[in-house]
Amino acid sequence: MIKNRKNIAILVRHGESLANVRKIVSEDIDGFPLTELGVKQAVKTGKLLESISSSVNLFISSPIIRAVQTGLNVMKSMGLEMDVIRDDLLTETRFGKYNNISFSEFPKFHKREFGIEAFEDNGKRMMEAIKKYPGINIYFSHALPIKALICNIMGLEEEDSGGIQIENSSISVIDVVENKILSIGSHHISESLINFINS
Repeated sequence: MIKNRKNIAILVRHGESLANVRKIVSEDIDGFPLTELGVKQAVKTGKLLESISSSVNLFISSPIIRAVQTGLNVMKSMGLEMDVIRDDLLTETRFGKYNNISFSEFPKFHKREFGIEAFEDNGKRMMEAIKKYPGINIYFSHALPIKALICNIMGLEEEDSGGIQIENSSISVIDVVENKILSIGSHHISESLINFINS
């Protein structure tokens, strides 16, 4: 049952993982779980979102362990118990031969030329994900896919989006019906946004 007629996507990047610590990019499903700090970050984000607990319809996550663990810890911190739906549309960028390499070796732009999932394709599948589920939902994904979705809405090319930072366990909020960004990569949530979500 949908608790609210709004369609709002609350996007949370996973907390710090072993891949972050080792400074590598990885789309491995089970390879790099959250660190102790990553768990604490997820719990803190859950506390930030606790005031919207009664409005949340679903928890949906990338199938990658660091995202799923973030979802479970956020949910617990919010005082909720429900299934975390795993959806491949929310997965990490498909890195091809660059999977499990260091950040320093990873191409910054024109990813398709290197056999990596293109930035615009990343954004399109993320948009498909948030349109798939009605209601007010919390989605757990990864920095590049969340950034690509935001740029999709803003009409920005990857090269023009250098100022958009999606940090570990940060919150971005999108009004799916209005195709409007309400928050980007924040570690806070305003009272006015809480009131809008709950209204």
